[in-house]
Amino acid sequence: MGKSIWVYILAVMLAGCRGNIGEQPESQSDSIYISAVTHERQQKDDAFAMSPNSPFRDVKEEFTGLRYYPISPGWKVKCLWDKNHSGEVVSLPDSKGQKRAYTAAGTFKFRLQNRECQIPAYFEDSAKTMFFIMFRDSTNQSETYPGGRYIEFRHAGGDEIVLDFNRAFNPYCHYNHNYACPVVPATHYIPAPIRAGERKYGNM
Repeated sequence: MGKSIWVYILAVMLAGCRGNIGEQPESQSDSIYISAVTHERQQKDDAFAMSPNSPFRDVKEEFTGLRYYPISPGWKVKCLWDKNHSGEVVSLPDSKGQKRAYTAAGTFKFRLQNRECQIPAYFEDSAKTMFFIMFRDSTNQSETYPGGRYIEFRHAGGDEIVLDFNRAFNPYCHYNHNYACPVVPATHYIPAPIRAGERKYGNM
């Protein structure tokens, strides 16, 4: 569950290839963006702390808030959308050993930290406007969840994609093993350290 999906879920819970990262002057639009992502993170923390549907509901340790990398607009990466194989149905395992069917959306290609990268994408809706990304990178184990992370977002149209790694998030099974989460394939590897988005939680 990602931004577009979990924002909806959080509401329910609470109510019932800009690739090279570097120091850049912060513009007004950057400040607005950082404030928006900060607000999203606080909403998620509030939901995880308060809701009976939180993945922490039956975890013994007290929820102390998720851990994140600092927000940087430089992690909004422009990608080219290669639609080859788009529409094909693929089967991938989840953490409980079950198979899940996904509709391929093609491949997102981008340049990050002077490396050529690409990552498979999947559609999450019949209208083909919601994308689901699963990825691994070199921060896994030491800094981020060993099983990799996800990104979900809605796309308005066109062949250029902006992949926002500040919104990368952990599977729920990182927090609670009762959940069944899609397993990130080893082939979904980005050859660059993605120090953006959610980090490992506590000592988990």
